[in-house]
Amino acid sequence: MPEEIKRNLLKFAQERGEDKTYCPSEVARLLYPDCWRDKMDLVRKQADILVEAGELVVLQKGLIQQKLPSDLKGPIRLRNKEG
Repeated sequence: MPEEIKRNLLKFAQERGEDKTYCPSEVARLLYPDCWRDKMDLVRKQADILVEAGELVVLQKGLIQQKLPSDLKGPIRLRNKEG
């Protein structure tokens, strides 16, 4: 499942384009519609890997953050690195 999560995190970023963001909960809702809230930590951990690899950036309140998604409290957004 971790690979499927990463694949979908990247897919959402590519579909949104370079300057649009998305919430990681969108991926959780797609993959785990009945228990998506319970899977948010798992989704954020996979987002951590992609942020560390430079494939995604994490934003909070519209600003790029230097912390990893799982280290941030509150709502976050993700997008392609190029944006």
